[in-house]
Amino acid sequence: MNSAVKLALAGAMSITSLSGVAMAQTTAPAAPMVDSTTTTGSTTMTDGVSIIRLDSLDNDQGRQEHTRLEQLTKDQAAMAEAQSEVGADPALMQALQAQSVEATNVIDVETAANGGKIVYVK
Repeated sequence: MNSAVKLALAGAMSITSLSGVAMAQTTAPAAPMVDSTTTTGSTTMTDGVSIIRLDSLDNDQGRQEHTRLEQLTKDQAAMAEAQSEVGADPALMQALQAQSVEATNVIDVETAANGGKIVYVK
């Protein structure tokens, strides 16, 4: 019986040590805006918007995508559609402006798996 009590007491103490103290949280004032722009080569990501420059895909790994986008630059209707999509989305426009990219240089816009946007530009 003595060992059963010790075992029960040891189990209770181990569970107690794993549980934390619950604390009420209060709403703090909004933190200042922090630059969330990440740049890698010719790819820039700002708050779920990736801007990829066509010339950054001119390599062995990006050759297929480069060829596809190069063909789109010759399709005025496809480019007009992509540029229209960018013009209708203030977040996309802001991301382009932050990188000094004109909307007329947009080739294509895709939605990423995480819901973000990928904007391909000349």
